[in-house]
Amino acid sequence: MTAASVSIEDYLGAIYRLQNASGDPLPLGVLQDFFGFSPISIHEMVQKLAQRGMADYQPYRGVKLTSFGRETAEALVRRHRIWECFLANELQVPIDEAHKLAGDLEHSAPDWVTERLFTHLGEPGFCPHGSKIGESNLHLAEIQLNEAKIGQKLIVTRIYPEKALVLVQAREIGLHPGQKIAVIQKDNMEMKILLDDQQMTLTGETLVCVWGAEIKDEI
Repeated sequence: MTAASVSIEDYLGAIYRLQNASGDPLPLGVLQDFFGFSPISIHEMVQKLAQRGMADYQPYRGVKLTSFGRETAEALVRRHRIWECFLANELQVPIDEAHKLAGDLEHSAPDWVTERLFTHLGEPGFCPHGSKIGESNLHLAEIQLNEAKIGQKLIVTRIYPEKALVLVQAREIGLHPGQKIAVIQKDNMEMKILLDDQQMTLTGETLVCVWGAEIKDEI
C-alpha cells in the first residue's frame, strides 16, 4: 500500500484503532510506524482530517478524533469487521488475508450490502480477531500479553490493533481468540508461551497486540 492509495477513511480507522482509552492525543509517530510513511505525509493527512472537522490536531502532542470523526470511524470499522467475519468464517480466508481484503471492501461495498451480509451471518458479535462489532474498543478484565507474568494462564480475547505482521505471526503459530495459553518465560522483547502443549515464541509488536483474560483452571 502506497501513501497515495491510503484514504482519509484509512487514517480515521487507524486513529480509532490506535488511540488509548484515556482519550489522550495519539502521537503522529504512532501513525508513522503503523503506515510506514514519512512524517510529512502523516502530517498532511492529519491536517486534512482537521480541515474536514474529523480530527483535532494538537502540535507536538498528536491527534484526536472529533465526535464527527469518531462516529465515521466507528461505522467504518464496523463494516470492516463484518466483512472479516464473512471472509474468515464463511470462506476460511486466513485472518491476515481477511483483514487485508476487508480493508478494501469496507470502502467499496455499499452500506446496504454490508448490513444484509451482517443479517445473513446471524449478526455476529465479534470479528475473527476478537474485537466487538459496533461497540467501543474498551474491553474489561483483560491485559496486553506483555503485561502477563511468568506462570500466568490466559485465554486469548483479541488481537488488537490488527497489524499485518502480527496477524501473520498469529496465523503461523495458530494463535486466535478463545485459545488458552500459559506464559513460561519472558524478557522485554520476547515471550515463550505454551499453546496446545507446544512451546511457542512471541516477539515484538505481537506482545502488545495480543490481549487476554486471566484464567485459574489448568491448561
